[in-house]
Amino acid sequence: MMAEPAPRRWRALLRDGRWGMVALQGFLFLAVAITAILPAPGGTWPTSLAISLALVLVGAAGVLWTGRSLGGSLTPSPVPNGEGMVAAGLYRWMRHPMYTALDLICLGVAVGSGKWTCYVAVAALCAFFEVKTRAEEGYLREAYPGYAQYAARTGKFLPGIGRARASTRLR
Repeated sequence: MMAEPAPRRWRALLRDGRWGMVALQGFLFLAVAITAILPAPGGTWPTSLAISLALVLVGAAGVLWTGRSLGGSLTPSPVPNGEGMVAAGLYRWMRHPMYTALDLICLGVAVGSGKWTCYVAVAALCAFFEVKTRAEEGYLREAYPGYAQYAARTGKFLPGIGRARASTRLR
């Protein structure tokens, strides 16, 4: 069987919403970085290097820990890659600790910059992760029969907060 020409494959990937989410996520990370260095209209807010560094370090530790826990299951796509469901490490208490860790890093960047525009970009990223996780959890429920029970006992972004309700478990 011959492989599809590259331009056709790329168009198919871009039409697929899950890769659109990955592209939008990358754009939002870029927006956080750019707004941190560009001048903000209307001035800046107070900054704290100590709080900024603490948030970035805690977030980075979270990314490393969750990446290690996920192993082969790690993918930027909201669609599981078939490597299995992970409920160990931070995933024992939260369904999406990687997103929480990434939000902490970006919040640390905003605190360090003091730019209100950077805080807006971080808020947009947090809102995006909420939307992405709704799609992702639908895929996870389909792929893993035990996911609904896991979601019912595990917080979404923080331990104990955002457990799935019975109505979302019954699909």
